[in-house]
This record gives sequence, C-alpha cells and structure tokens, in this order.
Amino acid sequence: MKQVRVLLIDDDEDDYVLTREVFNQISPRYELSWVNSYEKGIYAILKKQFDVFLVDYRLGKGTGIDLLIEAINSGCEEPIIMLTGKGDLAIDEQAMNIGAADYLVKDEIDPSSLDRSIRYAIKQAGSVKALKASERKYRAIFEQANDPILVSDYSGRIYDINTAGLKFFDYERSEILQLNTNAVFSNAVDAEKFRELMESNGSLSDFECELISSKSEIYYCSLSSFIQTDMVNMEEVYHTIVHNLSHRKNIEEKSVSLGKMSISEHIAKGLGEEIRDPLSSVNLALDELAADSSIVYNETIQSYLEIIKSNCDRVNQLMQNFISSTETKTLNLQRHNILTVIEEAISEVQDLIIGHNIKLTTEFHQSEQKVLLDKPKIKNALVSVIKNAVEAMQIYPKMIHISSSSDGGMYEIGVEDNGIGVDPKDHEKIFEPFFTTKKRASGLGLTHTQRVLTTHNGSIKLKQLAQGSLFLIRIPIYHEGTLWF
Repeated sequence: MKQVRVLLIDDDEDDYVLTREVFNQISPRYELSWVNSYEKGIYAILKKQFDVFLVDYRLGKGTGIDLLIEAINSGCEEPIIMLTGKGDLAIDEQAMNIGAADYLVKDEIDPSSLDRSIRYAIKQAGSVKALKASERKYRAIFEQANDPILVSDYSGRIYDINTAGLKFFDYERSEILQLNTNAVFSNAVDAEKFRELMESNGSLSDFECELISSKSEIYYCSLSSFIQTDMVNMEEVYHTIVHNLSHRKNIEEKSVSLGKMSISEHIAKGLGEEIRDPLSSVNLALDELAADSSIVYNETIQSYLEIIKSNCDRVNQLMQNFISSTETKTLNLQRHNILTVIEEAISEVQDLIIGHNIKLTTEFHQSEQKVLLDKPKIKNALVSVIKNAVEAMQIYPKMIHISSSSDGGMYEIGVEDNGIGVDPKDHEKIFEPFFTTKKRASGLGLTHTQRVLTTHNGSIKLKQLAQGSLFLIRIPIYHEGTLWF
C-alpha cells in the first residue's frame, strides 16, 4: 500500500497531538508530519515532498488563507485542506474560491470524515493535474500550429486565437478578442452559412470562403471546425482551423490566365492572317479605282475612296494591336529600382493628369532593392493602368493615389482612383481583349498589361472600392530562373 505523506501546518503543538491521535485511528497508510510556522509551511510546500497539506487558519505571522494564496501562486498542485477552530462560512467560501481542496472545522473532525476528505482531495487533485497536463499539451499544439486556429461561439464572440492566427489576420490579441467573427469573414453570407452548417452538423471540413485581415487583405481559405463544450463556462465553442488556399488559387488563376493567353494568341494570329489578305486586296482595288482616269477628277468619289481606305487602315492597325497584345515576346530582363520605373511612368502621363485637373498623391515604400524586369514593358503597363484611372473619373474632385509596398518577396503597386468604378458583373471581363465600357477605346490596354505582368511572374487584380477602383500590381522582387517566356 502506497504511503500518503500528510503535512500539518499549525503553530499549536496541542493541535498536532490531537490530529495525530485522529490519524492513529485511521488506516496506517497515512504518514503524518508537522511544521509549526508559516515560513516552514511554505518551504515544505515548495519542496514538494508531501501528498496533501492540512493548514490551520491561524498561523501567527499570517493566516492560512495567505499561505494558500502564496502556495497556489507558487505552482502548488497538491491538495490543501483548510482547518479552523470554529465554523465560518465566509472563510469557507473564500478558501474554496481561492483553490482549497476542502474546509474542516477542528472540533468536528473524526477519523472517518478526515479520511474521506483526504481521499477525495487527492483524487480531485489527480484529476486537476491530468486536466492541466492535457491543457498544457493542447496549448503547446495550439500555439505552435502553423495554421491559424480560432476559438469562437455561435454568436461570433472570439474566445481565443493562436500566434499563427494573429499573424494571419494581422491583429494584436487584445484587438481581435474585442471583435466578432463577422469581422474576419469577407462577406456576411459566408459567415452565416458557416454558423448554419456548424449548428446543423456539429462540425465541417473544407468549407471554402474568403477571410479578411485588419489591412483589408482578402485570403481564399478552407475552414475545418468542430464544436467542443467548454467545461469551465459550460458553453459550446467552435474550434476552427484556417487553411490558406490563396497560393493554390493564385496558381490556378495563373494557369487559367496562361491558357486564355495561349488561346488568344492562337486566335489573333489566325484571325490576322485571315483578315490581312482580304484587306490587301481591298487596298489594291482602292488604289486602282483612285487612279482610274474616268473618276480621277471626281472629288466626291475620291473622298469616298479615302474614307474606305482610311477605315481599312484602321481595321489593319486594330488587328496589329490585337496581335501585339496577345503575342508572347522575349523579355529583356535587367535589374532596376522599381521606384525609378514608377516615377518615369508618372512623368509620362503628367501632362494628361494636369490637363484633367487631377490631384495625384503618392506613398512609396523606400527601398534600394532592385527588381528583375523588362523596364519598357513594365513602364508601359503602369502608364496604361494610370491612363485607365484618368479615364474612369468624370466628376470633380478627381483624385488618383499611387502607392507601393514590399511583402513576401513581392513588390506591390496600387493605383487608386475615385471614379465610377467597375460594374461587379464586368469584373471577370475587364482583362479580355476588346472589352471596354469607354467610347473610342480599343479594349486592349488591360489585356496587354495583364500579359506583361504574367510573363514577369506577377499579377494585376482589381479591387472594387466604395467609390472608385484600386488596381493592385504585384511583381517578384527576384525570381531568376523561373520566368515564363
């Protein structure tokens, strides 16, 4: 039979003698020791040499409550049973609230009640130790997980979040604990559907949705969640693991984009060949007609021929632009300071901006780090996007804000305007050849821009704002050996 080491902490020796007599009437498995001061009691607790402690409420220098508080704050996991000379409900409740295993009145102690109290206290302490060990293990897994983990409830209240989650959503812990989960869902429909599925199924896997960070960065994610009962607060909470699929989605989008470009290039070349021959024949016929002696001096006919010839030339030029916008050309890659490229692009459209009475503001990330790119192509792409912003504004005050930042090996350029924006139904079409909502526009500018950035392993995306649009251009800071030509 395993010995149970019991320590009595009591400054009265007579009480020790009485307590020892009670133990003599109980099972011999108890081994009673005694210290007679507060200091010796704390020292013994810190040494962790006993299985259970009996602590008198009055200890001279301090009270048993003081000792109980100090012991718990020092990490004591062994059960502490409070003893007092007379019953006091206030002391009883205070001791139990602080963490005492039990509370006994000395005059009412008998062998049976003391044995039962010690046995229950040890059993309870064992359960608490196991629970704490499990919590520590869970906490270690929780904090060290690479994926964000969020603990919330049906109402959306956030109880906890791990370090990866704080980094992902870019919040301080104190900030995000004040938020509702609606704040991290990009749209309310996903948030509501998530709650409905959780309540109906109790768990879910691979729930795909868009989440948003404190800086309004939108991530395409997959959520896996399950319900667990919080035994402390007796509430059901959702444990949700966030898998960021943005990289995978970007690869898929890039693959689709490359596929579209390949098809566009094939169609453009084929169409160009089909149109070039008839146009050449038409132009040749027009030249012959214009030189015919019977009509050479007929100004009316000659003017009509000029109109036909002019429009043939326009069709031919439009075809050439289309082919050029879909062609995959070899890049002349060199290292350039991206800020210099941005400033040159702005300089090229400065007169246009001034002519439209537009207020231009800039906010650049100052960096000497150079980017591997084809300078003329990237500059032209930036010029095209800025011109697009200029043309999008119709009402004063007209404003354009150009910003840049560096993040995760990518350089991001933002071109923001306060124009009319893009109709949501047109978002997927704006990079398609010949699509435009503007008068006298070819609809090839953004198509060409997207192709240039794709060949640089970069991207261009539209972000709709409450007023106006924001085009985000991303270019790798350095990606040697992986460029697509």
